[in-house]
Amino acid sequence: MERIQVIPACGIGMSIHGGEWRIHASAVDECEVIEESLSWLSGGESNIIIEKENSTLGAPMQTIRVKMKSKAALSSLEILEKDSLVAMLENGVGSRVDEDKFLHIRLSLERLVQGRGVVSNNSEESVAKGKFKLEVYPGQETIEVAEDLLMRLIGK
Repeated sequence: MERIQVIPACGIGMSIHGGEWRIHASAVDECEVIEESLSWLSGGESNIIIEKENSTLGAPMQTIRVKMKSKAALSSLEILEKDSLVAMLENGVGSRVDEDKFLHIRLSLERLVQGRGVVSNNSEESVAKGKFKLEVYPGQETIEVAEDLLMRLIGK
């Protein structure tokens, strides 16, 4: 599987404390491919965690996730395609930021296993769910911090 090489953006300071990507996979999904994709997305430095469980209907499933510290989480966001980041800004990030100062991102799983970080807006497709803790200090607005982070990732 060929991966797109990404050159990290320069000058982006730490604006996130850390992050996590999580994928729910069924027994028929190609879990090894998903694991490889999460490893690529996280820079290969973070441990992949696999939790085997049953769905609410009893079918076997796995939750595959990777937790990243601030530097790895920021590098992971740098991998996302700029068009996706621009679309997130244009659509407004307010719905992607929660009261606990997390930025939520859903990536297309189909594109992720192809080596592309594309944000999904389709509620019907399989996704990798991302959750990134924003660094917000007194006097700052969480949404503005998220917008600033995305703009720096885009290079504006």
